[in-house]
This record gives sequence, C-alpha cells and structure tokens, in this order.
Amino acid sequence: MSQIQGQKVSVLIASTLKPVKDVRAYSKLARSLGETNKYRLFIIGFSPKKPKTEPGFRFFSSMSHFDSKLDRVLVQGRFLLRLLWIRPKILICCTFELIPIAAFFKPLIGYQLVYDVQENYLANLDLNPALSFDAKQKAGRLIQKCESAQGIDLYLLAEKCYVKEMPEKQPFLIIENKYQGEIRQKGPIQFVGKNDYKFCITGTITPAFGTLDAILWFIEILKSFPTSKLEILGHCPVDSFRKKLVEVTLDFPQVSLRINPNPIPHQELIDCLGASDFALLPYQSHPAINGKMPTKLYECAALGIPVLISPNPIWEEFFADFAGGYSVDFSNPDTAIAQFKEGLKQTFFTSTPPESILWKTEKAHFQKAIQNLLY
Repeated sequence: MSQIQGQKVSVLIASTLKPVKDVRAYSKLARSLGETNKYRLFIIGFSPKKPKTEPGFRFFSSMSHFDSKLDRVLVQGRFLLRLLWIRPKILICCTFELIPIAAFFKPLIGYQLVYDVQENYLANLDLNPALSFDAKQKAGRLIQKCESAQGIDLYLLAEKCYVKEMPEKQPFLIIENKYQGEIRQKGPIQFVGKNDYKFCITGTITPAFGTLDAILWFIEILKSFPTSKLEILGHCPVDSFRKKLVEVTLDFPQVSLRINPNPIPHQELIDCLGASDFALLPYQSHPAINGKMPTKLYECAALGIPVLISPNPIWEEFFADFAGGYSVDFSNPDTAIAQFKEGLKQTFFTSTPPESILWKTEKAHFQKAIQNLLY
C-alpha cells in the first residue's frame, strides 16, 4: 500500500461511532475529494454489516455493535491496523478518540494530520444528565488529553462558534454542515384552512434535543388539531430515554416512534422531513447549543420545509430573509396552541433561500485546503 495506485494520493477518513457513510465524513468530505480524481479514499466508521466497496472508495467497520464496550475498546486496534496497512498521505480524524494514535504514528508513516472537529466535546458533557460529577471530570480530562496531542496540521471546525469556544485549535478552516444538494423551488407556503398537520423530529434523539418538551407541546396541539401526527425518527443512544419516550407516548397513537439504538441512514431522515408540514427543532437553551447551526436548518431551508424552532437569535436571523421558520416556546405547553395558530398566519418561503446554505459553497475551500497540505 506504500505505492499509490494510479498515482492517486491515499486519504483515510476515520470515525468511531459515526456511520461509515456519515453525511459529513462520506457524503461531503470524502465525495468532495473524490470529485477531483486526485485521491484514493478509505473510510472507517460504524457499520453493523460488512461495508461494500464503491469505485474510488474503500470502507471499513470501526465497530458493529453501538452499545458494546468491548467493540469500543477494539476500535483503537482496528484503526491502527488500517492505518499501518493503508499508510495514507492525508489522515482525517473525525473524533478525539483517534487523535493520540494518529499523532504518535504520524512521524513514522509521514502523513498530514487533519482533525475534523464536529463537536465541542467538553461542552457537550454538560448536556448529559446521566453523567455523575466524577464521571464528567474523568471524561473531561480524557478529552483534553486526546485533543492536546501535538502534530495536527489543520483543524476543520464544523461551527463558527468553535473559533471562540476553542481558540487553541490553530490553524483552522470553518467547514459548516450545509446541505448537500440543490435548493428545491417550492414557492410561498400557506396553511390557511388546513386542520391536520404532519410534524416530525429527526436525527439524534437525546434529552438536550428537547424531544420530551416537543411531545408535550404536540399533545396540547392535538386539543385543537386532533388528527395531526408527529413522527419521531432517529438514533436514540440512551436506553433509559428510549423507554421514557415509549412511556410518554403510549396513549397517543398520533405519535409514531421510529427510534433505534443504532444510527439511521441519512436518506430515511430526509424522506421523513420531506413528508412533513413542519420540522420541529425543540432544542433546549444551553451554552453548548445556542451558538451552533444544526444541520437540519440547512436541510429544511433547501428542501422548502417550514421549521418550528426554539427561540434563538442566530436561527431566527438565518430564516428571516426567506421566512423559513417560526419560533415557539416548546418548554411552555400552555402557550402551544396560541403560538402555533399565530405561526399559521405566516407565509413561509416568501423568497428562495440563498445558495450560501449549500455544501457546494464550502466544498472548494475544503478541496483547496487538503491540496495545500500536500504541497
């Protein structure tokens, strides 16, 4: 593997818990490099089955059982074996867990090391109510130790707010999670005279996402719009929270729970969004969330799907020019019906969203940054 087939440069993109065909690592980063015809792409990520090879891409499973502690330990060994076998010229790590091994073997193999910072992992610890103080401290020290490894040539920051939150990550390039595709022209959307609505919540389902708040909000909406439906589709990694959602929705057949302990294929999430009148983004207000731009904001804007969002000045400004969303207080069910009815008076997508919401506006910057690392 030390000789690159067809003189193409080998690039390894590695994750642990993210799917092997993750929407960012594979659909955006890997495919953008593949379009240049300069690289041979290898991708490591979560896959319950043996991943199939595609032209120009080789896939490897980091782990196949999401909740397996043994599988989680073996990830490091699998990563090292692939690293030594592929001997890439560019290594992109999409999680802090792989950074120590990547940094240690960098001078031995001679690759350029890129850290794709998809989360502020330290701040995210405060979003997990199940963690005890001691567990949080221990996890924090581990994250800091991993991320402080020397030899990282470039940080890809998935959020603009990470520049202030993590100023030590230098040099950096902001590569946001914009929509991979084109804008669908759907024109102005009004709901005058409609009496039933299809709502959806998609993605990673956690307490911090505000899913329980949104369910209680929806139950209030049913009092005025009893034939409305709510579909919840996504990856719910916390078993106790999955059980809680089932318990809360047991007496409400209008709520469809399609939650799984394993990641859901992204296209299923997109299809669910496309079949809905409104997407719900009921995020709780928290310093670890407030400055971020959820991927679903870009997706819904591009797909022409109105969004009901928790109050957030950044998100409200994002939607303002084309009326793509409306703010409601999901944490206060008493105001649910009044706020929703007020929102229904609005005309959504009064103009076409700008192309700046699309991944293609980020792609060239990413391609150039990787090329610059080689020369």
